[in-house]
Amino acid sequence: MKILIVCDQFPPAFGPRMGYLCKYLSGEGIEADVVCEAHPDTRFQFLAGYADHVESVAFYRFEKGWKHTLEWILTMVADVLFSRKDRKMVRAVMRNRQMRRYDIVLCSTYRTFPLKAGFRLARKFSVPFVADLRDIIEQFPDKSYLSHKIPGGRLIGNFVEKTLTNRMLRQRNRILAKAMCVVSVSPWHVEFLKRFNPDTRLIENGYDPELFYPVPETDPFFRITFTGRLISLANRDPGLLFQAVSALARNERIRPEDFRMEWYVDAASRDLLEAKSRKFSVEAFMDYRDFVPASAVPALLNRSSVLLQLANKSEGNGPKGVLTTKFFEALAVGKPILLVRSDESCLEALVHRYHCGLAARNSLEIEEFLLRQYACWKEKGFTSIEVDPEIPARFSRKGQAGKFAALFREIAGKAAVPPPDGNGRRKTSRGFPRGSCRESSGKI
Repeated sequence: MKILIVCDQFPPAFGPRMGYLCKYLSGEGIEADVVCEAHPDTRFQFLAGYADHVESVAFYRFEKGWKHTLEWILTMVADVLFSRKDRKMVRAVMRNRQMRRYDIVLCSTYRTFPLKAGFRLARKFSVPFVADLRDIIEQFPDKSYLSHKIPGGRLIGNFVEKTLTNRMLRQRNRILAKAMCVVSVSPWHVEFLKRFNPDTRLIENGYDPELFYPVPETDPFFRITFTGRLISLANRDPGLLFQAVSALARNERIRPEDFRMEWYVDAASRDLLEAKSRKFSVEAFMDYRDFVPASAVPALLNRSSVLLQLANKSEGNGPKGVLTTKFFEALAVGKPILLVRSDESCLEALVHRYHCGLAARNSLEIEEFLLRQYACWKEKGFTSIEVDPEIPARFSRKGQAGKFAALFREIAGKAAVPPPDGNGRRKTSRGFPRGSCRESSGKI
């Protein structure tokens, strides 16, 4: 079997879900070609090379500054209104003689692009179309799903954002309804997306068992470590942690000489953290680092004392269904996890199920948790927890690839056998089940 993966990002840029899928699909007897948007990021260089062929399509000439922002706005508007990016991606595949003869087209995205390109390519190759949504617009508590703010003042900016968002959602939902199957990453996502396609299935994020496993090592510092982006404080808020650290420092239970909070973040996240830390007077405990290559993360996690996962309450206007790759990587290395603030949903349930740390609902819980881990570190020079044996089987990237492979074989089997017509007779070879791209004639 050979599949075509259509995605917004792919290694060497950020794109662990599809990058790891390609790494382990070959063990399932499945080959994969990839078409994706070109990005300058190289943090996932170690995952490059597992796909048979990768076609990267560039959409931007400028990487930074006002020229990049302007180019991004114009490109986004042209894509939402006229499918500019999707059309260019389709042309790139059809012009490449290496990219032919697929059994399934899989599109993985977090917003809308490149769902339309994936659907059109599936129609051109006359094969089933599967949509994989890692994140969706509705899970965000604010407009942080947009990588840039729309200029023009509050009134004009809000109108443009609302118009573009509504159009993106309509386009996404029409395509999802025509997919043979939809896949997503959390129970909340699955239930939400079933309103657009009843055949929506759960394949969670995970970790690579070849990279992430317990390697306890002593360290002269007690380190609370966070890697990633905050996006916004409505999405991820460290306030309860800072409140707890501030109280412990006032009571002289901890000291900045050996108690550190390490943040591997981008510049925008650092600005948010610096402003928030000043409110609680915990600047002396903060260390800021640049992003590191993904291949260096396992060692970074194993030397830490507590692995921080930032979240917010999932109810009401809070973020929904957030189950990031970073949580599963933390789960795999056998270090105590501190979830701040508890989402009181999927993440909290996993923390309780695997007894892997604390899903904090108030600062007093955090104080007690940190003091226990701090005492353990002082005694042994490191902290650790026992990894539940169910975790590797359920959340490994190899197991994830096995779930995708089983889904692909099921869909390919359905597509190969034409369904009966109204008289109980089998249709001709052009008759495909609903959701396959030979059946669909609606324009997208």
